[in-house]
Amino acid sequence: MPDNKTPELPFDAENPAEQQLWNALGDVSAEEPSPRLRQEFYRKLAHASRPTVAAKLREWLGFSGNAGWLTATACVLLGLGAGQLFSAPADDQERLAALEENVSMLSRSLILDRLENDTASKRLRGVMDAAYVAGTDAEIATALLQRATQDRVPSVRSAAIEALGTQVKTPEVGARLMALLEQAESPLVQMALVDLVLRNGSSEQMARLQELADNGVLHPDIARHVATSLTRDLI
Repeated sequence: MPDNKTPELPFDAENPAEQQLWNALGDVSAEEPSPRLRQEFYRKLAHASRPTVAAKLREWLGFSGNAGWLTATACVLLGLGAGQLFSAPADDQERLAALEENVSMLSRSLILDRLENDTASKRLRGVMDAAYVAGTDAEIATALLQRATQDRVPSVRSAAIEALGTQVKTPEVGARLMALLEQAESPLVQMALVDLVLRNGSSEQMARLQELADNGVLHPDIARHVATSLTRDLI
């Protein structure tokens, strides 16, 4: 019995109704969506792919990373401490002080853990947190300096340099950062170092910065920035 289907056709060749239908479909123009409709589609697609507010909050607090339990524990302890602060008698102040110290230690551990994280975004978050305590915590300052001089991601290095702030005037930090400036190949890292020295550097560091700019060690645009900034400061 012959097969009524023709392999090349998507319909029954001997069925007039199907044949008429597919012939009519062939006459329909295949119009493309308008530019406005295309833009609206991609806008909604981009919006749908964005992380939710809850996801952003979990990321910011560190709940989604390896150190999330530290943040959670610190929040619990801080909440307990706040409750005790309003209800505890005067003789419990020592307990509150010990609780605050525990929270501080947990926060410090979280910062150090983030600074050593394998993910660049987590290290960057650690750098941002470390900027607030590096001036009073030598261990965090050392870890921040390590990010500034050794991190494999230029954006993390430049953020760590920025976070060191006025510590550029201290002998250890200043010496290592100036040595990094002489060796840095990334314009992003050079710019962060130059701006740090221009804002917080000593007169000796300013003079060294001028030498590096004059000797062609810095990127040409950054060298011009140094010349303009130092000239403006002299006026």
